[in-house]
Amino acid sequence: MKKIKISYLLASLVLLFGCTDMLEQVDPTGPTGETFLLTSDELQQAVVGAYAGLSRGGSPFRLGIVGFEQFSDNIYTGSSLTDGANATWSSFNYDAQDQNITRTYESMYQLISSCNLVIERAAEADAPADEIQQAIAEVTFLRGFAHFFLTLAFGEVPIVTETAKSPSGFAPAPSSVSEVYDQVIADLTFAENNLSPTASQGGRVTSWAAKAMLAKVYLFGADELNRPEWYGQSEAKAFDVINNGPYGLFNDLATPEENLISIFQTFNENGKEHIFSVNHFNSGANWSDGNTGSQFPMAMNPRLRRNGSNMWGFGWAYIFEAVDGQWSDDDARKDYNIWFQDEPVIVNGEDKGLYDQTGQNRCCAKENGFGFQKFWYQESFKNVNGQSTLAWPVLRYAELLLIAAEADLLADGSISAAGLAAMNQVRERAGLPNLVGSVTIEQILEERRWELFGEAKRWFDFVRKRNSMPNLIDEASAAIEAGDTDGDDIEFTSFTKERHWKLPYPQRAIDTNPNLVQKPEWGG
Repeated sequence: MKKIKISYLLASLVLLFGCTDMLEQVDPTGPTGETFLLTSDELQQAVVGAYAGLSRGGSPFRLGIVGFEQFSDNIYTGSSLTDGANATWSSFNYDAQDQNITRTYESMYQLISSCNLVIERAAEADAPADEIQQAIAEVTFLRGFAHFFLTLAFGEVPIVTETAKSPSGFAPAPSSVSEVYDQVIADLTFAENNLSPTASQGGRVTSWAAKAMLAKVYLFGADELNRPEWYGQSEAKAFDVINNGPYGLFNDLATPEENLISIFQTFNENGKEHIFSVNHFNSGANWSDGNTGSQFPMAMNPRLRRNGSNMWGFGWAYIFEAVDGQWSDDDARKDYNIWFQDEPVIVNGEDKGLYDQTGQNRCCAKENGFGFQKFWYQESFKNVNGQSTLAWPVLRYAELLLIAAEADLLADGSISAAGLAAMNQVRERAGLPNLVGSVTIEQILEERRWELFGEAKRWFDFVRKRNSMPNLIDEASAAIEAGDTDGDDIEFTSFTKERHWKLPYPQRAIDTNPNLVQKPEWGG
C-alpha cells in the first residue's frame, strides 16, 4: 500500500496541487501550524474547518455536483452544448485540463489534509479526553468519505493518512482501488466505534452515520471489487441502522407531494431523513446553515423572473424527454421533479401563472426537454439569485433503505421480508403500491433512479455495475435515444467504456507529481 505524508503547511499543498487560490483562504494573523490546536476552541475551529472543506471553493458538492448527474440518463446541460460549468460532461468531451476535474481532485485532498492535521495534533489540545476523541473520530469519518469519493470518481488514487514535516520529495503514487477501500473501511470503522451516537450540532456526523456510510461502502465495494461477501456486511450495517438508529422518512404529512417537498426545505435540514449532508458555513466559520450560500442546487433550476411574470432559464440541468415515458404517472416523484409545460407556478399560495419552457431566455439545448424542479420548492421567494443555503444530501435515509434492499437481495440471491419492507417504505411515500414476492436488481436500481433523481447517484450506479451488468449503460443510452423526438443527440455521444468510467488525473496534479502517471486510456 502506498501512503503519503501531506503537510499542513501551505507550501506543500501548493507544491502538490499547484493550487494558488488556497492563498486566499489563509489568514496571516491566525494561528500557525506550530501554535494551532493548543486550546479547546482552536480544536473545534479545526474540526469545523474540516467540515467546511466539503463545501468551500472547488468542492464537488457545490456547483460541480451537477456534472456527475449530467453523466447519467437523467439530466443534460443547459441552453447549448457549451453552456454551463460542466457542459462538456454531458457529451463526455472533457479532458485532463478540465477545471472541474481539477477542482474535484484538489478539494478532496485539501479536505484530507485538514483532517490529518486534526488527527495528529488533537491530542495536544487543552481539552477533555472525550472532546479530543470526538474531534478525531469526526475528521476520520470525513477523511474516509473523501477517499471513497475520490476512488469512485478516479479509481486508483493516492492514500493520504499523515502530514509531512517538509515538502521535499513530495510525490504520492496512486494505490489500488482495493487498498483505497481498505483505508476507507478502516477510517469509517474507527469513526463508528468512537463517535457519539448523537450530534452536538445539526449536520455533524455520529456513530450511526458512520455505520450507514459503511453500509454504502460495502455495497459499492462488493460491486467494484467483485467481493460478494461484502453484500452481507452491507446488509448487516444497513439493517442495524434501520432497526436501531434515529432516522426515518419525512412522511408525516397528508399527501405524497407534501412529504416529498418537505425533504429539501431549509427548515428541515439535518432532520430525521438526513444521515450525512454537506452543510454550509458563514464567513466567521461558525456552525450554521450559512450566509455565504452555495450554487449547486440552484444550478439545476429555473428561477422566477423578479417581477414574478414567468420562469427565467437559470440552470444547467434539463431532463431528457424520454424520462417522461419511462417514469410512471402514478409516481408522485415524477411531478415533484419535473416542470411540465403549462404547469401552474404557485409561490406561497399565490398563483404566478403557468410554467413556459419555451419562454425562458436560457432554455435547453434539446427542443423537447423538461425543467428540473426538485430543489426549487425550498426557496420562499424563488427569485433569480442562483444561490441557496440548502444542504446537499450525501446520504439520506431513503437511500439507506434501498441499500438494505439491494444488499439483502444480492447477499444470497433472494430478498427477505425485511428487505422488501425497506423498499416498500420508499415506494409508499411516493404513492405507489407495495411490491410483493420477489424483486430484481433491475427494479431496485430503477427505484434508486427515481428516488434519488437529480442527486448525482445514477452515474455511480452505472460505474459500480459496469462488470456485473455491463449492458446497463447501453440500455440506458438506447432508451434516451428512442424517446428523443428532436433528433439532437447529446448524451453518451463520445462515451467509451475503455476511457470514461473513471475521470482522468488532472494535468496540474501530474505536472507537479512525477509519481502520478496519467492512465493509459487518457494517453499516459
